[in-house]
Amino acid sequence: MTTRLDEKRKAIEAQKKRIEAIFAKHRQRLGKSAFLQLKKEQGVGERAEEEEGRRR
Repeated sequence: MTTRLDEKRKAIEAQKKRIEAIFAKHRQRLGKSAFLQLKKEQGVGERAEEEEGRRR
C-alpha cells in the first residue's frame, strides 16, 4: 500500500517539476520579449531626438 502511495507521490512531484519548468521558460520568454520591445521603443525615441537635434 505505501509503495503505491510513494509511487503516486513521486509521479505527482515529477509532474509538478515539469509544469514549473514550463512556467519558468514561459516567464523567461515573456521577459525577454518585453525587454526587446522596450529596447526597440527606446531606440525609436532616441532616433527621433537625434533627428530633432539635426533640424535645429
